[in-house]
Amino acid sequence: MKHIFLFLLCFLSFLTKSQTSDTFSSSYITATNAWTGDTASFYVTTDGWLQLDDLYEQGNASLQLPVNYNKNMEWELDVQLYFNSSNANNVRLYVLSSGENIDPDETHYYVQVGHNDDNISLYSVKGTATAKRLIKGRLGLLDKEDVEVKVKLRLENGTHWKLYSRLSDETSYRLEGDTILKQVVIPPSGTFKINCRYSKTRSYHFAFDNLLITGDSIDMADTMPPCITAIEAISDSILRFTFDEPIESSAASCSIDEMGPVSIKTVSANANQLLVITPDTMIDGKDYTLCWENLTDLSGNVLVDNCLQFTFSLEEIPPTPDNPDIGIPDEEDPGVTFSVKPFDIVFNEILPDPHTGGSEYIELYNRSGGDLRADSLSIAIRKIDGSLATIYPLSGLEVTIVKDSYLVLTKDKEGVLMHYDTPTPELIRSVKLPTLANTSSTVVLLNHHTKEVIDEISYSHKWHNAFVSDSKGFALERIDPESTTQDQRNWATAAAEAGHGTPGFQNTQYGVIKDGPQTSIEIPVFSPENNCWNLAYHTDQSGYSCRIMVFDPAGRQVAILKNHELIGQKGSLFWDGKGNGGKKLSAGLYILYAEIYHPSGVIYRSKKAFSYF
Repeated sequence: MKHIFLFLLCFLSFLTKSQTSDTFSSSYITATNAWTGDTASFYVTTDGWLQLDDLYEQGNASLQLPVNYNKNMEWELDVQLYFNSSNANNVRLYVLSSGENIDPDETHYYVQVGHNDDNISLYSVKGTATAKRLIKGRLGLLDKEDVEVKVKLRLENGTHWKLYSRLSDETSYRLEGDTILKQVVIPPSGTFKINCRYSKTRSYHFAFDNLLITGDSIDMADTMPPCITAIEAISDSILRFTFDEPIESSAASCSIDEMGPVSIKTVSANANQLLVITPDTMIDGKDYTLCWENLTDLSGNVLVDNCLQFTFSLEEIPPTPDNPDIGIPDEEDPGVTFSVKPFDIVFNEILPDPHTGGSEYIELYNRSGGDLRADSLSIAIRKIDGSLATIYPLSGLEVTIVKDSYLVLTKDKEGVLMHYDTPTPELIRSVKLPTLANTSSTVVLLNHHTKEVIDEISYSHKWHNAFVSDSKGFALERIDPESTTQDQRNWATAAAEAGHGTPGFQNTQYGVIKDGPQTSIEIPVFSPENNCWNLAYHTDQSGYSCRIMVFDPAGRQVAILKNHELIGQKGSLFWDGKGNGGKKLSAGLYILYAEIYHPSGVIYRSKKAFSYF
């Protein structure tokens, strides 16, 4: 398949009443606003930046301001990082928060600038629970040793979050992602907090400028025109346009110079995408001008920059699950068949008992060797008497399941993404599904044209690892797609290293190690790229858990790396290098002690020396 990517940037504005701003034009931190917190760890530079300076100490430093909250808000801040960010070195901007972390019932919302993925993301965290990533920004955005980025977060009507970024060499903001949360509690007031998290060598490498927090207590009507954020060439006659919001195209028209009017088709799976189909093929290297007319958003705002010029060029790339569906209704794709036969597609992962606020999901895997359309399939529950309950067809799902790839079905895509970090969110689709019983049920995959059963599974919560006492949020993973679906030995609990679920990508318990090495774990190896220590391991079967500790030469336990954590059959465990007190260990020789044990009673023990620096 051939693709071209042309990204177009949107100019954003937000007309609201100003609440809080700070350009750090004075030499004193508290001259403009009543900043509180670790004021001794910051100073204002001569060129007007708020700079961290913690005297080469590892830790956390924060500044915060009181802020009034409304249902319509926007937060904006310039952030400069003089290093390549990681999970240990980054910035958190708390936007909805009391500033205190002692209330276990309060949910805090923050933007994290920096990650092992070098991106910007929106998170929520309740009390001491694990933070949930609500918006995952572009990977590699901050992959530089010195990066300056403008961060903008917008909250609309108390439910719709939109996260934007703008690098110093860009002229406009880029949409990192958006999400709708139905149960956001917005108190009348709280704090805005800048929280720097750093190692010793990064204790003075953070700077901030141009803080602007705006909001209006009156619900604001949408007056912003839609904006084109990307164009993708599906072929030499089909372009896919992506906009920053859902689009109304019933009265719209489009034309290209020298070709005249072109066809417009909607993409049912994504309301902010349209397809343009040209009457003639476009020529590689040729310049074109394309114009839209009467294209609006759902509030009637008309596309302003409606004409654009581009040079059409083709770049050869191999087929990939990242582009599973070009979204053309009623047209068959070359090489894609609608005739799905038994066991062409199989159940590969199932989550019947989701986290509170999350969503059940069913993952399908295409093992047929060819690309298959999903809209000939149906899902149903088999009743005790053997008959089928209500059948839920997927006929509206215009998706191609690429060979050796996945499709995740759920009632609420956001309910999955908020709990599981997947590299392929585009493979997760929201559809109508039967309710899955937490304890046991029989799920049937059908070809609703031929009425054939494609695959069937009667799962049970007893299939989980024997060490799992509460399966809430724990998915069951298929070990071998070529083995029998109904064989309990072919299913295992998803490992903790993936958050106990792998929707849309390879299972942690995938495959069986045959004629290979036995269970083992390697000594920690430091990874400068991730700024952490990696421990590679593999096991001879699924279902193992582990307990891993570090001892000093005197035999004293100085760190607990993993404490009875379920692992997969092969992978890496990560350690931040911290000891029991939360501080880095002193450089020297240490002993790694690991116990890897199975419910069957098999225990593997390992004791190895390694150098820590």
